Amino acid sequence: MQDNRISLDGTWEFLHVADDRLSGPAEVRHIVVPSPWQAQFSDLRMRAGIGIYRRTIEIAEEWLHDSILIRFGAVFHNSRVFINGEPVGTNEGGFLPFSFDVTHYLKPGRNEIKVRVDSPTDNPAEFPDSPFAEIPFGKQSWYGPLSGIWQPVYLERRIPDHMNRVRLVPNRETGRVTSGVFFARPLTDSTQIRVEVRDPSGEVVLDELHETQVGVTSMPFEFTVPDVQSWSTDHPNLYRVRLELIRDGQVRDEIADHFGFRTIETRNGKFYLNGEPLYLRSALDQDYYPDTICTVPSVEFLEDQFRKAKELGLNCLRCHIKAADPRYYEVADRMGMLIWTELPNGGMATDRSRGRKEKLLKGIVDRDANHPSIIIWTIINENWGVDLVNDADHREWLKRTFAWLKAYDPTRLVVDNSPLAPSFHVESDIADYHFYAAYPDHRAQWDQFVDELSSRASWLYSPHGDAVITGREPLMCSEFGNWGLPYPKDLRDEKGEEPWWFETGHDWGEGVMYAHGVENRFSDWSLDRVFGDLRRFVIAAQWQQFRALKYEIEVMRQKPSLAGYVITELHDCHWESNGLLDMRRNPRVFHELFHIVNSDTVIVPRWERASYWAGETISLQLSVAHGAGPVLEDCQLEITVCDTKQTLPLPRIEAPTVFDLGRVEVQAPDLDESALRRVNFDLRAPDGRVVSHNHIDIAVHPTRPRSTRSRELVWSPDEDIRERFTAMGYTLARALEESTLVVARTHNKAIADHVRQGAKLLLLPEADMSLYPFFPHWQAVRVQARAGTLWSGDWASSFGWLRRSSHFARFPSGPLLDETMDRVLPDYVISGCNLLDFQARVFAGLVVGWIHKPVALGVERSYGRGRMVASTLRLFRDAPLADPTATLLLDSLVELAVEARAPRLEEAVRAAEAAA
Repeated sequence: MQDNRISLDGTWEFLHVADDRLSGPAEVRHIVVPSPWQAQFSDLRMRAGIGIYRRTIEIAEEWLHDSILIRFGAVFHNSRVFINGEPVGTNEGGFLPFSFDVTHYLKPGRNEIKVRVDSPTDNPAEFPDSPFAEIPFGKQSWYGPLSGIWQPVYLERRIPDHMNRVRLVPNRETGRVTSGVFFARPLTDSTQIRVEVRDPSGEVVLDELHETQVGVTSMPFEFTVPDVQSWSTDHPNLYRVRLELIRDGQVRDEIADHFGFRTIETRNGKFYLNGEPLYLRSALDQDYYPDTICTVPSVEFLEDQFRKAKELGLNCLRCHIKAADPRYYEVADRMGMLIWTELPNGGMATDRSRGRKEKLLKGIVDRDANHPSIIIWTIINENWGVDLVNDADHREWLKRTFAWLKAYDPTRLVVDNSPLAPSFHVESDIADYHFYAAYPDHRAQWDQFVDELSSRASWLYSPHGDAVITGREPLMCSEFGNWGLPYPKDLRDEKGEEPWWFETGHDWGEGVMYAHGVENRFSDWSLDRVFGDLRRFVIAAQWQQFRALKYEIEVMRQKPSLAGYVITELHDCHWESNGLLDMRRNPRVFHELFHIVNSDTVIVPRWERASYWAGETISLQLSVAHGAGPVLEDCQLEITVCDTKQTLPLPRIEAPTVFDLGRVEVQAPDLDESALRRVNFDLRAPDGRVVSHNHIDIAVHPTRPRSTRSRELVWSPDEDIRERFTAMGYTLARALEESTLVVARTHNKAIADHVRQGAKLLLLPEADMSLYPFFPHWQAVRVQARAGTLWSGDWASSFGWLRRSSHFARFPSGPLLDETMDRVLPDYVISGCNLLDFQARVFAGLVVGWIHKPVALGVERSYGRGRMVASTLRLFRDAPLADPTATLLLDSLVELAVEARAPRLEEAVRAAEAAA
């Protein structure tokens, strides 16, 4: 059976047709199959419509016997196939394989094959029977359309009543495999089916013959495998089954597949794989590829991607709202990666769209059910394509579909709707939820979400009284994440050109997703003054992403009731840059470190602040989360700060559990200069082997010296500010008129007049306001709240920074504002500063996504004979002198406000000459 296929992959002629095309000659061009047309033609990047494919093929006469089928892996979305000008069949649906018998249409010699593909737009005049909103389309509404022949095509020669599918349902406890083989048409003659099974080592463990009856379309059969070897993530043992169709003593057809013995279940809110605890450490996988959108570049590409996923500590991938290429699941089976896969969503719920979803769902299960790697199905994601919040019929349909799927495939878990507020579950095997929060900016919101989720919050389920809840569903956050950024040059193709998708994303989030021009924006906004170059900025952003994910995972791992999580996401997807890998699957800078928080056993330190005075006591809440794996016995936990070590004995810890060690105190070291210091945690087995490692970084500052500007006469209209400055050792003026430095939350005409006459103003606003007259009225510089804007950074991350030079050189880490700045992170930004301001006057700022929407967090400006320094960093949150960061920032801002600029410029010139 080795010569029974002819591949039709390769170059075809292609014509794109759209009814809104300007009049003129149609362009016939060449296209590579398989691959969507959007990936190949710059003028069609965002164009659906109609594509016509044509190619010719020479077929030898001796090859033309039995039945010939043309098979398509997947074509989006409606297909009509012609052979030598004759129509041979049509297909609707963009994700599953289909075939046509073309025996009577082919001839010896040259044959013409033509495929018309309709990829619907949402224009009912063009596509009245299948408008885009009524078909399953997945993430096309995010990253652009996917159209045409996107999986392999080939001719195949088989007998007319060949075997086209085998279903295998293994029972791990007994070794029994309940099976069925399905025929393309009723059997026409007396037939025997030989079944051969090989174990993971390749040894034949079963070889038996089954008799069939003429006229049947399927044959159920069972067999038992001795000495079952289970399939798991650590030991992905696969059995091979080969079926031969025998007539008159000759093998006329054969089919092969593989299967694995594994079980997945939930018990009391936990996952169990093969009866053993499983802590689900998953990442969202959009299953998009750098040059071909959704077409798999190669099996080797998949293997490399899955290998990197396992290096990161992942044991599961959530293949997002797509029926992936079957090779995806085959590689997962071989490499031991669990898969949570999902039904592609549509745009709206109608009778037609529901029917298409149901048909596609059944087709996905029929095609992919033999893969042991697949453990979870999802029907709906985030309420997309339905209205569960407002429509009881939609909720009832989802419950019926959930029940049908559980009955049709009882070997897997099912999620009804994987929700984001305001949606919810109606009936589900897993109580999951999605939530995104900026870090470190919105650390408190993340903590609150995890607290509520772990307490089985009421918002998990329908509030309409129609939810089915057992109270034993595993709880998990199935989407969370933060952006890093890739380095643009690492994404260029072999010609050195930037990816075509750099020019997309401008229609999302006020343009912050638009990647093209990021290098120019970096230099235009003078971020080289802060970071040096773009690569350093990217590295800083990726480390910030690591710290964010580390904290968010640690918070979840502290909760015994949570059973896992799904990180958004495995790899960047076009303009969406929250991947653990970039779009070309290059690792982030933290690749080799990420496993410290993404493992079965994790040491969980919870901190209240990350900035301390030298010698101060550091108080931490400490836990050991042991989600799966062998019992921990006679282990010790070592805590090390510089040269100081303490050891804590641990009791016997059996998975799944979280052991709370309570509050642990360590001493911040004595230092002469501010610096970062690492608190290390090592969980050691009795033989000294490190079972788990973690750390936290803290900023340690020496005892605060008396401010060099303490003799300035400080005045403030706010009593609490006057008290704070007194506590910090500054000298207060009795009235505005005699002050040399005004410190205020707002300004008025009297303050502005005083500054114009030569005083200095340190403005620390906590409300919306204009900064006129310190900036010209036409520039419209103003203080604005971050809440409710993209500056909040909860989706596309924001990157706040403080230039660590001159007065701010004393602050370790950075330039990005990290957790050592946790207590001073701003709720407000200063908008309207222009390029000239960023060149010279802005000393702290913030950008969003691909370096968009730049705003200041700190800016200085001369006004008359005086100067104004404004900053939205929150410096009054704690008591005076309590937080080193706030205290020293306040000193630094005072020094900046009252210093002479000329000496500072000369100092910068001397430093540059010395460096040169």
